[in-house]
Amino acid sequence: MNTITPTASPQKRIKKFPQPKLLTYNDYLRLTPADSANYELQNGKIVYMPSPIFKHQETQNLLSTYLTLHVLQHKLGKVVTAPMDTKFNENNVFQPDILFVQQNRLSIINKIIEGAPDLVVEILSPANDAKEMSYKKYIYETSGVKEYWIINIEQQTLIQYLLVDNELHRQKQLTITDTLHAATIPNFSIALQAIFAE
Repeated sequence: MNTITPTASPQKRIKKFPQPKLLTYNDYLRLTPADSANYELQNGKIVYMPSPIFKHQETQNLLSTYLTLHVLQHKLGKVVTAPMDTKFNENNVFQPDILFVQQNRLSIINKIIEGAPDLVVEILSPANDAKEMSYKKYIYETSGVKEYWIINIEQQTLIQYLLVDNELHRQKQLTITDTLHAATIPNFSIALQAIFAE
């Protein structure tokens, strides 16, 4: 009597796709022009950022002036405006429009900002899409940014986020008739009409 020996089922081969290399901060320095501030490193990829429009710059200048005067007067830390490389980790180097670092954390300011600022302000430009802003929010919250403002100059609104349980939670959406009260800068408040001035 002939016996049939069962054959082993063929092993399924899992096709491995090559993964793109994540660029690091050193790659970013090597590959971008030293005299250009129009680049960021986002998730290991170098991203070109078009120059902002005048209204963006005007809003940035007005808000940073009010912040800087208050912070200097009360010796609360440092306010920094873009362009300034802010290294959140090896694969993510952003240039927030405005950032604030508290006095007891000034050691993160060297040639660049190395670590999470206490406050990050982003002023939306036409080039910013929802995917990019969602990713940046994720990096900000996982890095420990305590407060985050997103300003929409077209709609004249400001959304304020605060870090709660390691997540940036939306607190308020303010309009031009409202007053903003900062959480990470003691006693700082500003009527939004002052930064959305025509």
